[in-house]
Amino acid sequence: MKRKKLEPGAFARVFGTTPRNIVIECFLEMRGLDYSIGDIAREIELNRMTAYKAIRKLEQEGYLTKTRKVSGSQLYKLNENNPEVKILIKTFDAIINAAARGYERQKPEAMAIRN
Repeated sequence: MKRKKLEPGAFARVFGTTPRNIVIECFLEMRGLDYSIGDIAREIELNRMTAYKAIRKLEQEGYLTKTRKVSGSQLYKLNENNPEVKILIKTFDAIINAAARGYERQKPEAMAIRN
């Protein structure tokens, strides 16, 4: 049975569903933690080589930073000291808050239908 493809999040829907943006969104969602390329590829259901290319480019641009190696795998995390990343974090939080408000507005209608 084939698994259903993961839907891009609100951030990627606003900025475009490119592998780069989906990788950025994943790190924004789980900021503060570090992940290997394999972890990210599995999480966002992206080809490992595509994830590798996106992560290497984001590292070169200063959006991601290497943290440590675990069992031979390099881990990366969001570079929260980068001024552009700080803007992305604020933007991501605003997009998520707007999506949550939209969900909350729909919630009473959904409850009324069930009752």
